[in-house]
Amino acid sequence: MNFILKLKLAAGILLLLFFVWLIWRREMCKRKIRRMGEQEKLALLNELIAPFGFSYEPRQEVFTSRVDAWQRREGYEVLFDNLASKFHMVIDAFPVYFDYRDKTWMIEFWKGQYGINTGAEIGVYHANRRIPEEQRRKVHYNAVSDEEMPLIGMRLERKYRRLFAGKAFHWWFTAFRMGMFSEPEDLILRSSITFCDPAQAKAFGEGLLKAGCPKSRFRVRNRRVTVLFDWTQSHTGFEKFYRRFVQKCNRIYCRLYQLATLPFTKTSDRMLFLYEQLPWCFRRMLRLHAPGRKVRITHGV
Repeated sequence: MNFILKLKLAAGILLLLFFVWLIWRREMCKRKIRRMGEQEKLALLNELIAPFGFSYEPRQEVFTSRVDAWQRREGYEVLFDNLASKFHMVIDAFPVYFDYRDKTWMIEFWKGQYGINTGAEIGVYHANRRIPEEQRRKVHYNAVSDEEMPLIGMRLERKYRRLFAGKAFHWWFTAFRMGMFSEPEDLILRSSITFCDPAQAKAFGEGLLKAGCPKSRFRVRNRRVTVLFDWTQSHTGFEKFYRRFVQKCNRIYCRLYQLATLPFTKTSDRMLFLYEQLPWCFRRMLRLHAPGRKVRITHGV
């Protein structure tokens, strides 16, 4: 009996010491983040997230995709969208197919909840040949080259309040707000795409009509096409139930992230604080639109 009591006492002491160590370590992490300057934090965060294909935009507190992101080599296929909810991505996807210069192009718009991120994407891809309409959802598309990248403008709104606005020559223009929860129907994606010539813009406009985009939601002017993606997709059966379940989980994860990164409120502070405490969690949260892809961080802080 004495041995059992001693064992319980030792276990209690070890548990107490472990909690004391956790509290001490958390306080040390807080002090380290607070001692860093803003430019130092921005440089470090961008260094840490570069292997994931993203950079941080501090003014709007969003993560955006880099032109040289590794995802560029992966291209696109419909399977990515079909599996999205299995990776806690509850999103609206709107692909548009059109033919231009002996190739079938695919420009897709996405908006919704990506795990613990509210975000949106616009991707530009094409096949190496013209694809018959009945085969377009069955082939793999490659990201466009630098010379083929259009000028993409994006404005993402949540319940009519701006989350992000930007413009860049890109093949995959994105914006993700970490720790924010949204339903896809809460989001409005306003975009503009400026092509190399009016013929491509016209072909894209025809593709929008074939894809079911209402005429009132887009406008073609010379080389520029504006698109308002403000509708949401309906789901039935198991997929509808499963998406609801995933969203409940995503909402919980957002709250856990906010609690775990207190007392910080800025995204850069929260992310660096999280990296100091739970590097594996930091890495997992940045696997946006990249199911199963493992990225190793070698930086030591």
